[in-house]
Amino acid sequence: MKNLRSKIIFPLVCFLLTVAFVTPVFAVEYNTGVSVGQWVKYGDYVVTTPAESLISPDWSMMEVIGVSGKEVTLRITGAYMNGTAIPPSEVICNIDVGRPNEWQRYLIAADLNQGDKILNTATADTINKTETRTILGASRSVNILNFTYSAAGQDMTFTYIYDKASGMNLEFEMKIKIIEQAVTYTNSYRIIDSNIFDCEPIPEFSSGTLLAILLLVVAVIVMFYQKLTIGKNRQ
Repeated sequence: MKNLRSKIIFPLVCFLLTVAFVTPVFAVEYNTGVSVGQWVKYGDYVVTTPAESLISPDWSMMEVIGVSGKEVTLRITGAYMNGTAIPPSEVICNIDVGRPNEWQRYLIAADLNQGDKILNTATADTINKTETRTILGASRSVNILNFTYSAAGQDMTFTYIYDKASGMNLEFEMKIKIIEQAVTYTNSYRIIDSNIFDCEPIPEFSSGTLLAILLLVVAVIVMFYQKLTIGKNRQ
């Protein structure tokens, strides 16, 4: 009887110890980190493409207009470089399972860390790195996701940078290399203002203001050159 009890208890203890060490103590939770009224404005667009008629965006803004459980509704607005407004659109992001057949590029769950999947699914991409960066003058913990893949003679690289506390996308860069032509096209943008955290927005200048600044710089250079010339003539 004693031997039988030992044969039962010993394997049971081994099993419990194995479960204790293998099973993670803390499971990843996929919760929203934004609230209605919060927004992020993007600018500094860089768009290179073989389509000559493509007009690059000047700016765009993503505003949270609804939060319901795991779903966040975003309104996207903006304008192109020629001043034409980007038609407003709305998109629903599920921060738990994502959206079918679409990259999770707008928003991910809050407080994820390096090694966590960006969605609560087996096939979701994994966050490559969590680090601290200075974003518009503010120190923020960010999650970096980058991945590459090849298809139809193209090598494509994607990099997403998300604010850890809110899950909002802060920066994006996509590079497409056409292997046969040895040409690389780029599409990128980054945050220029937001009310999600205290930041120093990048000042915006109209074309008239930029022209005035340029003329002022030219005038200063001309005056300096004239003074330098007069000084040499007097010598």
